[in-house]
Amino acid sequence: MSGKLFIISSPSGAGKTTLVNAVLGRLQNQFSIDRVITYTSRDLRSGEIDGQHYHFVSSEDFEGRLKDGFFLEWSGRYGSYYGTPRHIVDELDQGQSRILIIDRLGAERVVSIAKDPSPVLTNRVKSVWIYTSDVQELERRLIKRGEETKTQIRRRLELAKQELEKEKQIPLYDHKILNDDFAQAAQKLENLIMCDLKS
Repeated sequence: MSGKLFIISSPSGAGKTTLVNAVLGRLQNQFSIDRVITYTSRDLRSGEIDGQHYHFVSSEDFEGRLKDGFFLEWSGRYGSYYGTPRHIVDELDQGQSRILIIDRLGAERVVSIAKDPSPVLTNRVKSVWIYTSDVQELERRLIKRGEETKTQIRRRLELAKQELEKEKQIPLYDHKILNDDFAQAAQKLENLIMCDLKS
């Protein structure tokens, strides 16, 4: 039986990574599932560990991997490179399920691959959009994180508005979860993934 790929996306600050971390441990007690560790050329933030939060590489290293076809999808829209390793497809073939945390642009690329006439991911991808009730809540959370400059936060909020508007105009995701109440959102995400893994 092949594994499944769960794409989790949200505007910056909506809590996708925190939600995934909260439910992953409980899911791993019953299923062969783990988070995809993606690659980035940005610097480590306080408390981050290379190989656990991301694979941190130089821009030159990332670009070299890009030329070698290493990535399933990638983006440079936040000022640094981010990319998903192509080998996750092999892991799915081996029956291992994965949770992939990426932005909407990355999700569009993976979903388009899943719908390709000669697919490697057909019927193996489920996508979930995490959101908050308003952009002001996103701004509050980004400021509270204290990890970025005001300019970087403004950039993320502009991208968040674009993503929210695009999801309204051209819905992409299979499921949507409001993350204003963390416990409720975590339970919904856990139930959703568990239900799909059991099917």
